[in-house]
Amino acid sequence: MTKALQAMADRLVERLAPAATAHAVRCWDAGSKCITGSCAGQRKYTQYRVNCDDGSYYYRFGHCGC
Repeated sequence: MTKALQAMADRLVERLAPAATAHAVRCWDAGSKCITGSCAGQRKYTQYRVNCDDGSYYYRFGHCGC
């Protein structure tokens, strides 16, 4: 399992059963970038990078347009 998937799984487990994880991974928005692609009739969308304290990261959708 990749670090990003493990971080997301840990966060889900923490929400469902807070005492089940020995170390809850903390993540935060680290920045955004403009991506060229179709998004609700617009030609670009904003994507956010999320860094986690275990060294992993993932990208999440922000909004259409940028």
